Amino acid sequence: MATLFCWFAIVLLVACAVLEFTRWRVIGTWLLVLFPAALCSSLLFDLAHGVSKLGQAGYNTDLRTLPFMLGFLALAVLAALRPRWRWLFWIEWFIGALFCAIAVYLTFFWKVFS
Repeated sequence: MATLFCWFAIVLLVACAVLEFTRWRVIGTWLLVLFPAALCSSLLFDLAHGVSKLGQAGYNTDLRTLPFMLGFLALAVLAALRPRWRWLFWIEWFIGALFCAIAVYLTFFWKVFS
């Protein structure tokens, strides 16, 4: 599942960057909202299982991560509502690329180096 998410994130970020330089900039900014929405929905789905399935440490970590992901989603929606603010799109894209790089490292390279 993590491999599929990584490929989804990579393709989505590249497509949004390409669309930013075309006439369909508005579509690219709204597509970028899918990435933090997927992160928030998966985090909420994980929290819905409760402490008994995750364990107390995992549950607490997800609870601490939730406000940051919701802020990331709010920033993405703001960037989509203001497509003329290109700087806001690129800030959002850079944060998404950072999260994508972390996910790719943890998915593909963590077992190799540990």
